[in-house]
Amino acid sequence: MAFNFRLQRILELRAQHEQVKARELAAARERAETAARARDALAAVRDESHTQLHTATQRAPRVGHLHQLGTVLASLDERLVVASDVVKHADAGVQEARALLDSAARDRRVLDRLKERHAHAWRTDEAQKDRVQMDEVALAKYTRTQDTKDARDGEPAGRDSHRDGSPR
Repeated sequence: MAFNFRLQRILELRAQHEQVKARELAAARERAETAARARDALAAVRDESHTQLHTATQRAPRVGHLHQLGTVLASLDERLVVASDVVKHADAGVQEARALLDSAARDRRVLDRLKERHAHAWRTDEAQKDRVQMDEVALAKYTRTQDTKDARDGEPAGRDSHRDGSPR
């Protein structure tokens, strides 16, 4: 007879739930990485524009050109702030997904430990049943051996002397 954990289906569902949460965490991490790359790209464009503005001020700049670069920098600064907010939101999503995964893993581990305890108790019980059965077999064999020995001891003396090798 094999061990049967009554809550096995629930354990399997919890494991599936944990896998779903792990995939959600991976997706949240990917979104956060994508947002961070977009923010970094904007920061690079802003830095390049800032360098162009600085270079333009060193030469004989035209007012229109300086104004245009200033507008571009202001727009990039705004977009960078928005991108930073998106990254913060994505990072918060990662933290939330990680917390949900941790919770799902904890729930599954609780059932895993319960299953192990039940399996250990079942194995102990089965071992005890096997010991009792083996003791019964040994006792029955011992009893048969004793009955046979007692039957031999109860035979007439002439037969006993013949068995031990002495003459009749």
